Amino acid sequence: MRSSQFRFYGQLNDFLPPALRQRTVCYRYSGSPGLRDAIQSQGVPHTEVELVLVDGVALGFDFNLSGGERVSVYPRFKAFELQAGRLGPAPLTVPRFILDVHLGKLCRYLRLLGFDTAYGNDFEDSHIIDRSLAERRIILTRDLGILKQVRVQYGYFIRATDPDCQIEEVLQAFELMARCRPLSRCINCNGEVEQVAKSQVASRLPDGTRRSYQLFYQCRTCGQVYWRGAHYARLMQKLARLRLSP
Repeated sequence: MRSSQFRFYGQLNDFLPPALRQRTVCYRYSGSPGLRDAIQSQGVPHTEVELVLVDGVALGFDFNLSGGERVSVYPRFKAFELQAGRLGPAPLTVPRFILDVHLGKLCRYLRLLGFDTAYGNDFEDSHIIDRSLAERRIILTRDLGILKQVRVQYGYFIRATDPDCQIEEVLQAFELMARCRPLSRCINCNGEVEQVAKSQVASRLPDGTRRSYQLFYQCRTCGQVYWRGAHYARLMQKLARLRLSP
């Protein structure tokens, strides 16, 4: 049996048992596992890792342990860009997301704030991964299993369980506050919303709505019509809590 010393830093400790957080731990193994397998077997998905130092040298996930190494594992950095040693693909310049089946309310929040967000309550893991790769979308999930699959390039584990806290977490984790465009995307289908003349949608409106409102918006994809009624006031209250009222 061989062993190496591991230390996980920052938010990577979220994935460790409380007794093993913020400390150096002895990882025991047989054979010569790669860094990716060694890290993930301790509970940390590779998508959360930005840098791994083995005895002070930045190495890739394919490096094989042989015993006696001191391994430091760092999370994704916000404060500065790494010049060398980055693991995984470069950050996406345009944040687009795909969510697992348990994050329907978070999906509505992200679309409400104008972010391109794919979601279906029948999406299987294989479909999520395939679409993430094909469309360069970040997988948001509370399922560690999907993030540990080797094909996954962009992914993030949602720590919070409450949707209000989840959207705040995502905005902070990906520094999205300045990118928000509230009410520019359809909550139902993810299509883009544009203002339309009242005459274009008048035949589809309830009588009371047609008499009371003058400004209307429509999804380019599904045709859903929006106006600033009582539902709009409720949405504004939600945005106000996030300090994002337009």
